Amino acid sequence: MKIVYSHLLNFLEKKPSMEELSDKLFQIGHEHKIEGEVFDLEITPNRGDCLSLKGLARDLNYYYSAKLDQNIFEDELPNANLEFKNKAVALCPNICFVEIEIEGDVKKYAPYLENYFKDLNLNKNNFFTDISNYLAYETGQPTHCYDAEKIEGPLVLEKRNKKEKFKTLLGSEIELEGDNLVFTVNGVAVDLAGTMGDESTSCSKTTSKVLVECAYFKPEEILGKARKYNLTSEASYKFERGVDYLAQEQVLRRFIAIVQEHVKIKSCAIKSEKRKEDLINVEFNPHKLNKVIGTDLTDTQQKAILESLYFEVSENITVPPHRSDVDQLNDLAEEITRIIGYDNIASKTLSLPVKTKDISKNFETSCRNFLVNSGFFETINFPFNDNADKLAISVDNPLDKQRSKMRVCITKSLKENLVYNQNRQKDSIKLFEFSDIYTKEGNERKLSAIVCGRANKNFKEFNQPLDYTYLKGLICTIFDDLLGGKPKFEENKSDNYDLFEKVFFNGSHIGRIGRLSENFVDSKVKTPVFSFEISINNLEILEKKYQKTSDFPASHRDLSFRLDSHDNLSDLSNLMTKVSEANDLLTDVFVFDLFENKKLNILKVGYRFKFQSIKKSLTDQEIDKVMNLIIKGALSVKGVNIEGL
Repeated sequence: MKIVYSHLLNFLEKKPSMEELSDKLFQIGHEHKIEGEVFDLEITPNRGDCLSLKGLARDLNYYYSAKLDQNIFEDELPNANLEFKNKAVALCPNICFVEIEIEGDVKKYAPYLENYFKDLNLNKNNFFTDISNYLAYETGQPTHCYDAEKIEGPLVLEKRNKKEKFKTLLGSEIELEGDNLVFTVNGVAVDLAGTMGDESTSCSKTTSKVLVECAYFKPEEILGKARKYNLTSEASYKFERGVDYLAQEQVLRRFIAIVQEHVKIKSCAIKSEKRKEDLINVEFNPHKLNKVIGTDLTDTQQKAILESLYFEVSENITVPPHRSDVDQLNDLAEEITRIIGYDNIASKTLSLPVKTKDISKNFETSCRNFLVNSGFFETINFPFNDNADKLAISVDNPLDKQRSKMRVCITKSLKENLVYNQNRQKDSIKLFEFSDIYTKEGNERKLSAIVCGRANKNFKEFNQPLDYTYLKGLICTIFDDLLGGKPKFEENKSDNYDLFEKVFFNGSHIGRIGRLSENFVDSKVKTPVFSFEISINNLEILEKKYQKTSDFPASHRDLSFRLDSHDNLSDLSNLMTKVSEANDLLTDVFVFDLFENKKLNILKVGYRFKFQSIKKSLTDQEIDKVMNLIIKGALSVKGVNIEGL
């Protein structure tokens, strides 16, 4: 929409510079470009009330005091002898007509009317159509002019489904089809309501008697009609965004006044139908408004801003009829914020809620983010399979015999996903799934993950195996970072696992971890496959104990262990956990290297130990004391040797 700077100034008491006006328009949410003295505005779809000079002046009233009292015809008007029938009241509740007959010649256009065409480089048409076009620019309310001499019969507004030819005011011929809201005369469409009139009833330069229609159409009824018929219509552009539903008679009285300025009026009459009059009311709650906005404005300040935007403020706030976009408190908060400026609202520290005890959902979200950031892909599988477990629930009428039972574990589904990817030359696989499992004892929420191959995030990490140690470390990290505690592991046996441990947390058995057997995996690719599956139903946040970061340097020690088999990894891991828990000086223990050569039957694992005190710098003697305990404990484990000893 284009607005000329000098035209807008005529509707403002205070006269801002173009630069100042531009800044204010941006502040209140009206994006625009400036071409000479023309503002090319991009008005948002919800602000149809700003598609005019008066509309913009209203929106700027707080800063520059709007002048909205334009010259209108105020004398009493007789009722028009017009035969009109509204068969679409629900779509057009308010409509008004005036019949005007003129005599004599039209004077030279008044400066404001002449400048409208000149400054916007618009072509004139005929006297009545020119006034109609200008009024849409001034008020935002479209009007439509019929040559009254060409209306030979009752005028009817109706919604109908009829194919018919329609020649527009622009001279193009279209075919109406589907449901359309139209004005008809003797059954023939003479106006596509809210969009464009037919050429057969249009005004010309010789028209002396005009019928002017001004209506409020439901925006949703006009929406898309112009695009459907490939028409360029300023009227539909405004109606689609909503117009003032009480302004129709006022606009037509302004039409009469402009006519009166240019030519003698022989006769004038009016016909008005108004059914939509109720104004919207919103509770005025200054405290809530301040809370939403983040300000400390007084009741008086809030009231002054809202009243400047033509809201009536008392116990409730009455929304003016031109603001169809406002119907709740948050809308009012936005209005206040626009006026004071977003940049003028002071930043405040957010007050975040304290964690809750039931954290299943929060844990799931956090854990999902952690796993995705660690290079895992999430899977979503059907909750059915062919599980032979006695606890499995059978489906009475399965669509697939292989999916005839509710699954009692997720690992089998992930195994099938893994084999599918292996068969398509994927040599590095990291998958996880959150899902419910269903048994005759009830359902349970679980997390399962499966890995095989080697990490391939980058060249440096390519040789890191995705093995039992990796997966076990992953569980420990998840529990430590998200739950503030460490899991326990207990070696056990299972038919589907070559290496198997139960997982305990906070004294409860919550799942399992291990290396899946080749028979269970049943893949042509013989890469070892590792998985875990844990229940997350009863996980509770443990209080993390925070302490001051040490001001004293840390010391590190490395040990390389030679193992007879992978079974020793679990024993060694349990030993490190016990030593770490028993010594405050040992602040971190982690695997930094794992080497395996199956041909030479060599398996080595490197551990790094971090020592640090909150009170002082540690001596070699203090560190060696703990290291000797680690060495003694490791050498007592069958199948474990220390390199160099």
